[in-house]
Amino acid sequence: MIHDWIKLWRARSWMKRNQSFLYTWHAYVGYTLDLFNAFQQAEDTARVAARMQLNKLLLERWIEVGLAIGHLKRKRDGKIISSRMLKQYVSKESPYSVGILLKEMLELHIPVLLSYPELMRGKKSKLFAEEEFAYTVAETSTLIEKLAFPKIHQVLKRKGIRSVLDLGCGHAGYLQKMASKNPEMRLTGVEKNKEVYEEALKRCNEYTQCIELFQGDLKQFTISEKVELIMMNNLLYYFPPKERIDIMCKANSLLTNGGTLVIITPLSDYKNGNAFASAFNSFMSAHENLYPLPSYKEIQNAAVQSGFKIEETRPIIKEGAWCMICLEKKAVAAAEQQQMTC
Repeated sequence: MIHDWIKLWRARSWMKRNQSFLYTWHAYVGYTLDLFNAFQQAEDTARVAARMQLNKLLLERWIEVGLAIGHLKRKRDGKIISSRMLKQYVSKESPYSVGILLKEMLELHIPVLLSYPELMRGKKSKLFAEEEFAYTVAETSTLIEKLAFPKIHQVLKRKGIRSVLDLGCGHAGYLQKMASKNPEMRLTGVEKNKEVYEEALKRCNEYTQCIELFQGDLKQFTISEKVELIMMNNLLYYFPPKERIDIMCKANSLLTNGGTLVIITPLSDYKNGNAFASAFNSFMSAHENLYPLPSYKEIQNAAVQSGFKIEETRPIIKEGAWCMICLEKKAVAAAEQQQMTC
């Protein structure tokens, strides 16, 4: 008898833990179908379903959940209206929206993690569908820019940087921010994915006098004039450890003497954010063409082998183990040359 009560108590505990997932699921559906905008003003459910050609019964069920968790409100006349917070933070039209992060979590990360039983039983590892998710990943990276850019800007000002190369620039958000503050800078970005590159061109349209973008493989990219700072943001886990050293060697060859390499990445061995880092690594290891997060020790060793020394490491998002690592290109002595693989 006591075992039945313990079993029931455990079941209730898991049900309570899973309740928090309802908030994420409800917000994701609302963002994907733009429902929080649809109910921006108090609206009748049937009218919204007809106008947006949605299944009325399922829309009503989504509304029931929204009312229960506070994402939606019912007016006295029975019409439904979105909460102010959801309109601001999970609406496609809002500049403050984080809905794209929900899209990445629910469409990319969660399905892969749910496939772990099959993968652990020997099913062939997945291939990361870059063409399908590159735009989404590039867009979620812009969320980190808001926290990282002030720290990067401090480095630019302190060192008087006038030229920057962003390897794997995504939508070129960092370059745009730099251009808006100093249009005299020489700014270059390289992006492999065509769709992401074309979106970056559109977003950089007003900065064409100082931003130049290229589509191509960063491993083959060359420039006629070396730069003072190179950025590699959220990039290393797309390459196996040996190739990471090659990429850092590539960066070394494109930098002026004493130039700076800035790497922004989650670290697998950072003192904070272990839960996130381990989950991120679980996602990466489920793919044939993605690789584990780098550790700080790995970057230290790669720095020695590629002719850099680490200047500073600063946290960007502690709970996510995201850090900014600044490295300086060394003037390499003959004895040190033997340690380098470049």
